[in-house]
Amino acid sequence: MSYWAGNRLFYRCGKNLSVTAIEAQSQFNQLLERVVKGEEVIITQRQIAVARLVPEGRVNLDTARKAVARLDKLRKGIAARPSPQAKLTVADFKSAVEEGRR
Repeated sequence: MSYWAGNRLFYRCGKNLSVTAIEAQSQFNQLLERVVKGEEVIITQRQIAVARLVPEGRVNLDTARKAVARLDKLRKGIAARPSPQAKLTVADFKSAVEEGRR
């Protein structure tokens, strides 16, 4: 989806705004204002995404996916314990917490 703002043509990719590198250079202040409000801006060159402007402090999607994969692995490991009496120990719990902090 595309739309005009002033005399500029912008493209929407889902929730993200996509602009060319030249447009980003000339409209940097306006794009920065949008990023401050929580929007993500994708910068393209020859219709290929080359950079993103994202709000500071936002969790990186790859980092979040890795964390979910580690938690899933931990859950499966707990479920695969041989007997119902085998409980999660305090040491196991603390180890998992430390692993999640990395």
